[in-house]
Amino acid sequence: MSNFNLIIKRDKVMTVKSSTEQIESDVVGGVVDDIVDEVTPVAQSAEAIDMNKLAMLKAKSQAKQTEQKVVNKVAKKERSIVFGIVGSGQAGSRIAEAFYKAGYEAIAVNTATQDLKHIEIPDSNKLLLEHGLGGAAKELDIGRAAAETHRDAISALIDEKLSDSQLNILCLSLGGGSGAGSCETLVDVLSEAGKPLVVMTVLPMETDDAQTKNNALETLSRLTRLTQTKKINNLIVVDNAKIETIYQHLSPMEFFGVANKAIVETIDVFNTLSKSPSEVKGLDPMEFGKLFTDGEGLSIYGELVVNNFRDETAIAEAIINNLNSNLLAGGFDLKQSKYVGVIIAANAEVWRAIPSASINYAMAMVNDQCGSPKGIFKGIYTVDDIKENVVKVYSMFSGLGLPASRIDQLKKDAQAHVQNTKGKDEQRNLTLNLDTGVNDTVSQAQKIKDKIAAKSSAFGKLTQNVIDRRK
Repeated sequence: MSNFNLIIKRDKVMTVKSSTEQIESDVVGGVVDDIVDEVTPVAQSAEAIDMNKLAMLKAKSQAKQTEQKVVNKVAKKERSIVFGIVGSGQAGSRIAEAFYKAGYEAIAVNTATQDLKHIEIPDSNKLLLEHGLGGAAKELDIGRAAAETHRDAISALIDEKLSDSQLNILCLSLGGGSGAGSCETLVDVLSEAGKPLVVMTVLPMETDDAQTKNNALETLSRLTRLTQTKKINNLIVVDNAKIETIYQHLSPMEFFGVANKAIVETIDVFNTLSKSPSEVKGLDPMEFGKLFTDGEGLSIYGELVVNNFRDETAIAEAIINNLNSNLLAGGFDLKQSKYVGVIIAANAEVWRAIPSASINYAMAMVNDQCGSPKGIFKGIYTVDDIKENVVKVYSMFSGLGLPASRIDQLKKDAQAHVQNTKGKDEQRNLTLNLDTGVNDTVSQAQKIKDKIAAKSSAFGKLTQNVIDRRK
């Protein structure tokens, strides 16, 4: 503020008569009576306040204050499908938050107020399902009861916040109590909207406990039945155990933020680029819509980065060697795919170095690995936002069956944990059974004799002779 030569006087006040009077008043915080519009001609030419600059500073100050209060949400992009996002439980709400930060409308519901508190979406988009003490303690019945109790409130929030959506995505963890327990109620409520419904689920980590893994199996079974009856149009399965191997270098505090972004990013790329022009071949909105809603099964997707792209078979070889390892879940048989979507993106400089035959080889390998699916939709895009000199291959596979090997492993882990827990319960009951070494029948008879003898004793007579002094 060194360029401002403000003269403060309390014994002589001159009222400012100009179009900038209100601005000056606001800036000095209501003490305009102490500001004197009295400066020398030199000051007027050299150090007087430039009211345009002052207004600019004020605007920046207000913008900064607003920025601290407003959730970080990017501007809306042109997209093929308008998504409405519903997150249930802690994990589902975090994924909904990631969608919101990417520019989608999202709401979050949970039984635990503390888990909702740090979800970075507007408070008006959150709904606490008050039930019991708060939270669900991994009990599916608690999550189910809480959702049923608040069914009308959930429906009202969806109608209010997601009225413009063309397709809704329900996000939840398979292993928790709130998200997994509420899934059937939420599917019912969302189905009433008459819009396509995609459910995005998260399998537990390897280190999760027995109850979490049992919940995952039970909830996945319920959701697959709803998919068979077409109440759910697409069931997306991502696996925290697989994501953990992809991002194993991250600290525990970083993991879920990066994982949730990865879960959302590929879907957003398909939804955004399918609305964008391509100089070569675009994946159009209708193709993305078919890929995303018409698979009649499970879906999985991922991102593959190709660093060595100059050889004409380089992208194809990368797909052969790394495709499965970069998907966000394992154990799927890709040859079951009904539809496959592939987007290949790079910046303009990289495209100039890629042989023209590279894409043909790459797509031939995709077709081979997926057993000649009903439809393969491809998009070739120049994306200037990709600053690195790499090729990014985004892939999505729909119409899949359950990931058999992963489910089998989950069953084994759950059963092993259950047996271990059962053994602990039995051992605990044994250790809580204290044997006094006295026959119970003899002991009970002796207690009666001792009680009679005690009443007959002098002390016993003394304790029985109670005087009522309440009168």
